[in-house]
Amino acid sequence: MNISAKLGSNGAIDITNNTTASITTTATLTTAGTAGGGLAILGDIDVSTERGAEAALSAIEGLTQTAVRAAADFGSAQGRVEIQGKYVSNLMDSLKSGIGSLVDADMEETSAKLQALQVQQQLGIQALSIANQAPQNILSLFR
Repeated sequence: MNISAKLGSNGAIDITNNTTASITTTATLTTAGTAGGGLAILGDIDVSTERGAEAALSAIEGLTQTAVRAAADFGSAQGRVEIQGKYVSNLMDSLKSGIGSLVDADMEETSAKLQALQVQQQLGIQALSIANQAPQNILSLFR
């Protein structure tokens, strides 16, 4: 499939399909958008008339409400981030505690195995000592 898209000189997007396949597209275009929370309307405020002053007051009140809503959204997001931070901190503490318990349990198991091997070694040495003494006891009977 040979499909190309380019931005046209009038700001439109030109899509070219050089095959027999059909193309279905959906688009939503928003133009003249500005960032800044609506502060651009402050440049259009005219307070030289009473009607203009009322409109300016209304516009400023609307911007104030926008700022209050944005501050509330930020506060809510901050609260969620703090809650997540506490959760992660508690989770890390739990994991450290669990790992510590596993290490302690592993050390206890290793210590028990070491003691068992030391007991086996001592028993083996005693068995060899007894076995070495038996022929000497038999020889002493013949004297």
